[in-house]
Amino acid sequence: MGRTTVHRRRLAVAVQAVLVATAPATAGAAVLEFDPWVSAAIGYLNNIELNPDGEPQSSDFVGEAQAGFGALYRAQRGTGGISYRWRGLNYLEEDQYDSGYHNLDASGQLVAVPDLLYLQGNVFYGQVLVDPAAAPGFSNYFSSQNLQDAWGWSATPMLERDFGRMTLTASYTYGEWNYLNQPPSSPSEDSTNKTAYVSLGSSDTEQQVTVRTFYQSTRTEYESYLPYRYDKAGVDTGWALNRDWRLVAEYGLESDLTEDVIDGGLESPYWYGGFVYHPNERNRLELRVGERFFGNSYLFRLEHRARFVVLSASYSEDPTTYANTRAAPPSGAPPGGIPELPDFPGYTDSRTEPYLSRLWQGSIRLEGQRTQVVLSYYNDDQEFLRTGRNVSNKTSQVQVTRELSSSTSLQVWYSHRDYQEAPVIDTQDWVVAGRLSHEMARKLTLELEAAVQNTRRQDVDAAQGWWLGLRARKEF
Repeated sequence: MGRTTVHRRRLAVAVQAVLVATAPATAGAAVLEFDPWVSAAIGYLNNIELNPDGEPQSSDFVGEAQAGFGALYRAQRGTGGISYRWRGLNYLEEDQYDSGYHNLDASGQLVAVPDLLYLQGNVFYGQVLVDPAAAPGFSNYFSSQNLQDAWGWSATPMLERDFGRMTLTASYTYGEWNYLNQPPSSPSEDSTNKTAYVSLGSSDTEQQVTVRTFYQSTRTEYESYLPYRYDKAGVDTGWALNRDWRLVAEYGLESDLTEDVIDGGLESPYWYGGFVYHPNERNRLELRVGERFFGNSYLFRLEHRARFVVLSASYSEDPTTYANTRAAPPSGAPPGGIPELPDFPGYTDSRTEPYLSRLWQGSIRLEGQRTQVVLSYYNDDQEFLRTGRNVSNKTSQVQVTRELSSSTSLQVWYSHRDYQEAPVIDTQDWVVAGRLSHEMARKLTLELEAAVQNTRRQDVDAAQGWWLGLRARKEF
């Protein structure tokens, strides 16, 4: 039995486990929503491999077929959601680029014992970049030779027990990250990821004095590469100055990953001090400064919600691995929600070395009666703990959606990525794309789509390609 066949059978088992676990027999009425769809498109793709002028460039007409579904299950004690999409590309003459893609994202949550025991799970399948410095092609059209399939899953049983003034929380996450059809020289490996967490803290986080003690251990194990382990234990306290302001302090021990990334341990003391400003449910600001095994450390979180504006921003510093961040429980949509499938492949590094992440994230969502504007920013500065190499991955995006009429809408977006790996790699990519959608009949939509992608790597001349297509989509 081939390795790919084994992976696909394990993926099918993981999907079934999420769906079965979140569909228990309950006394309350269950709700199941299932929304299948199909689409077909014809278009023209210029400079498929995004080669600069002076190098061979391939362009061709391409036919596209897609089929997929979104499903949502809700019951008294469980929720589950899944999105799936198959996509096939068939070129008129450049048939060496013919390809098929599967994307799947599923998550679920089960209340095993009310007010005590819960279970979360997720399964994913998609494409990642073989070379993270290369351009991530819009909708997998460009640079398709730089893609490889990856899939994984995670399961997290959680115990939460309220003893009145104190609450005990414990969880254990087990996840896998697997690659299909890896090239012989691939720097990535299949891995298992485990995180244990336990805490005892104040039940009422708004009371005058709060306290939380905790312990966390994270491990990543590879097929042949050296394993990774990080441990942390501490006490987090808070003291309310008044209704809106609270002083916070944290002290504990953690692994010193500058000395060893394999064995873990609690040999390096750390501390944080700061404040939380939380005047109401719509506004929250948290700022902490301290010292950890790598030096001075900072933490920042900001949330603001108003009638037409939603703003969030954060900065954090934590050690991790790429496998652990992807195999962790989903942090975007709530457990059991229907996740959105991406227009770009995941462009994080797929290599195995652990790193220190200094991560900025921010987004602003403006909601009007007929217009929505979303601005987002992502900046992950990564310091690798074994080799000392440094990677900077910055991505910004602007997306505007406008309802032109009850049956017509226009979506325009701009995305820019700057990838740097000292001392020599410096790649910049940008994409401008637009999609005009018109509902021809009930659940039948016609879309006109165009995109321009530009990439520049080191001192090589910039390369540019474009896509223009017409798509029909039918929902059932």
